[in-house]
Amino acid sequence: MTKFWRWWGVAGGAIAVVFSPLWAKMSLSVRFPDVVLENVAPGLVLNLRQAKGVPYVVTNNSDAAIDIQVDAELPGPHRIDPKEGYEPAPDAGWLRVVPNRFRLGPGEVGTAEVILSVPDDPALKGRHLQINLHARTLTKGQLALAVNHYVRFSVGAMGPAALAKERDRVALGQLNLDMTPSLRLERVPLGRRVDVKALAGGALKVANKGDAAVKVKLVSAKMQNSLRESGWEEPADPSWLTVRPDTLKVKPNRIEEARLSLTIPDAPENRGRKFLFLVTGELADLGIPLQYYTRVYVSTE
Repeated sequence: MTKFWRWWGVAGGAIAVVFSPLWAKMSLSVRFPDVVLENVAPGLVLNLRQAKGVPYVVTNNSDAAIDIQVDAELPGPHRIDPKEGYEPAPDAGWLRVVPNRFRLGPGEVGTAEVILSVPDDPALKGRHLQINLHARTLTKGQLALAVNHYVRFSVGAMGPAALAKERDRVALGQLNLDMTPSLRLERVPLGRRVDVKALAGGALKVANKGDAAVKVKLVSAKMQNSLRESGWEEPADPSWLTVRPDTLKVKPNRIEEARLSLTIPDAPENRGRKFLFLVTGELADLGIPLQYYTRVYVSTE
């Protein structure tokens, strides 16, 4: 006999539903936000209802009574992995659900308090930890349902996302980078690969005057409207201009260069034209979008 499963996510909660072979509905829903806490002090005992304003709410949407148990579990193998930037807490027992077992009739609702207790250990400072809440049905002879939520907390520190933004802000303030603003090429032949440095003695250079290494990703990109210039046309294909290597790693107080080459098809519409190519240099490791530009002016034979 076929069993039909349906899963839904809802704002601040989740629902698990299964229809049995006899079309009796089993459905379990939990209303509780995924919790993210920052600057949690070692030794803190916190009722998460006080922090987030809502208790842990379980609803039996089934056609029959069900038994439900809520466990604190560590993320990891055979379970849900921790979110990026977090690691499993040393002990799932730091998170308690009171009460953690319910017997609910059809349509009945149960509530619980979720309490986080962090040991008073200074060595925990700076760690980003996660414990999962796993609600599951225990009713015998029926299919099991489960709903998961996550509690993430940073001990004595901002969370990973906030720390990354702060690192980017500091890095941006210390940035001191120059990229060749423009290159000009005259009488470029068609139908063959042309090395820009061999033809015109120019290369795209990135100078890092700052105190930290940078990684710059280089791309021959589509021309942006704000960077167009009168008298110069956008090429039909930006890939006629290639950049090698396409990523430069530049140490502090160093200059690195990338070699450019052009291969413009030998077609009547490309003869005697003035093309403007755009090379963008984007800082690969900076979370804040930041680009530099090199314009390459090309006049063909």
